[in-house]
Amino acid sequence: MIQALPIIQEVLRNSSTSRYQLAGSVECPPNTPWIQSMLFPVEADCNEQTKLNPGNFKQAFFDRQLNWEQKKAIGSICSSDYGVLPFLVSGPPGTGKTKTLVEVALQLIKNSDGGCHVLFCAPSDQAADMIVQRISSCFKIGEVLRLNRSSRPFAEVKGEVLPYCWTCDNKFDLPDFRQLMACKLVITTCRDASLLLYSRVSNVDLIAAESGLRCGINPDAAPPALELHWTALIIDEAAQAMEPEALIPLCVVAPPVDSAKIKSVPLVIMAGDEHQLGPRTSLPSSPLKTSLFARLFARSVYADHVLSRGKAGERPPHVLNKSMLPIARPAFANLIRNYRSHPAILAVPSSLFYFDTLEPEAADTDCLASWSGWRGRKWPVLFHNNASDDSMDLKDGAWCNAGEVQIACKYAAELVNLAHVKEEDICIMSPFNAQVVRLRRTIREKNFWKIDIGPTEAFQGLERSVVILCTTRSQQRFVESDKKSNWGIIGMPNAMNVALTRAKFGLIVIGKRDVLHLDPKWRAFLEFCDRNGLVAGEDNRPVRGRANNESTTRLEKVLLAREEEPTESRVLKVVSQEDEMWTFGMQAALDAGSSDDYDESDHEEENDGYEYGDDDDENEEG
Repeated sequence: MIQALPIIQEVLRNSSTSRYQLAGSVECPPNTPWIQSMLFPVEADCNEQTKLNPGNFKQAFFDRQLNWEQKKAIGSICSSDYGVLPFLVSGPPGTGKTKTLVEVALQLIKNSDGGCHVLFCAPSDQAADMIVQRISSCFKIGEVLRLNRSSRPFAEVKGEVLPYCWTCDNKFDLPDFRQLMACKLVITTCRDASLLLYSRVSNVDLIAAESGLRCGINPDAAPPALELHWTALIIDEAAQAMEPEALIPLCVVAPPVDSAKIKSVPLVIMAGDEHQLGPRTSLPSSPLKTSLFARLFARSVYADHVLSRGKAGERPPHVLNKSMLPIARPAFANLIRNYRSHPAILAVPSSLFYFDTLEPEAADTDCLASWSGWRGRKWPVLFHNNASDDSMDLKDGAWCNAGEVQIACKYAAELVNLAHVKEEDICIMSPFNAQVVRLRRTIREKNFWKIDIGPTEAFQGLERSVVILCTTRSQQRFVESDKKSNWGIIGMPNAMNVALTRAKFGLIVIGKRDVLHLDPKWRAFLEFCDRNGLVAGEDNRPVRGRANNESTTRLEKVLLAREEEPTESRVLKVVSQEDEMWTFGMQAALDAGSSDDYDESDHEEENDGYEYGDDDDENEEG
């Protein structure tokens, strides 16, 4: 991080006098350095859209299993017609963010004339290794480099990733200069990208070396337009990276701040979900808990755009029509199709965090419908009201709830013994470490060794067939101190969202109703359960007058309509797939194929939020 900060400071000090001159008389907004447009974009950094786009995708995709929203995002990025600012991909849980970015990298590299070099980063080693596993089969050895710090243990790296790493003297290292420059794709963590800065192979250093060599050989010649080595930066799971971490790879690809002519500026693409857990810091109140991705998405150029996912009280996305033109081209994409969860599991998170835009597309989500533990409408969601008190574990000095432990282990045992769910397909989570310890001890005593038990944050990015969530807290007077200490799950919406959206086929929440009800978002979940009879436990009757406080969610309406008249709807249509996260979605077939009927929204036509009929979309099977 130390290497990145002086570059940022120098750029911002010179922001009133510097600008980039691009070949072909294309300029950034006057007096705006490139890196300032990346960190503090405004509407002036966007290109203007004056007409509706064609209603078809002309480019060929390497992944034939992409859905319409993913293809639309990829097309926007590769055309780079949106302006000079970061392109943000908002990807809720299970919508295929990494799948989209992998296709972007392939498009940029494979469809170039050989001069494209992409830096692909992620906040963690595990995420970076996953990218290598997903994309390496499309390249030869030597074209892809998995860059690791020298202190990383070999045991952490999977066998299929090792061939793409460079080692020297039994430790990870950088290849020599010629081999590094030949790599078309370098994959690393945001922090380990500092190795490229240390090695002086950033765009600034490489342009300085090339310019100096040309000037030394022929000092009287006019300086030609130079090509940058790093042409694109892609950051996956960007919402989990601290802003200083994200600045490191940004400085690697940043062009020089002087007036040297360059043929093009690098693209910056980030994907993430600002509504899930953000960066982990030692201080709960640290400003570093807001990631660069989340800070950018809050800026008006994204948040106030007419095609944004929406603001409170609105029903986005809006539909673009000719009367709204001209507008700034959107430098963002909203993924909406979830390939993980049952619609009932998505109903509340979609309403609370994503403005009711999520579309369930997962297959076989009713596989646990026959389990006798479901209540009311028999949807695979259950709230169990637990009246037992939490207490301080004197040995560990942390909070636990003995009654909740017994309830959670009882449900897990029933799912294994009666519903025939595999132990490894069940997870039990709690936000309190002492409760996690008790849960593990109790479930092992019952000889269930493969059930996954851990703290809530450990499950971000993962999924399980059944999730049992223990909220643990039963004393309202400690909730505020929990929030200040970054504990618990009450009053912490991002942690709540992560916990609810890990489940594929079944979700069980155990908690004290009277405490959860004081949190507006948890109140919405309780009212959803109350309206549909998805409640169990002690005194499971809804509090008087509460059930009508919140409006019915969109997916809830669709589920109710399916029960009344079981016709296949677009929003609940399931698709055949082998891997819910990495197989195909729905391709929106725009039969008209003309530019007159196409819009820049995430839906092809204006509607009441959900559609019925069999001819709206066609599945494209890969």
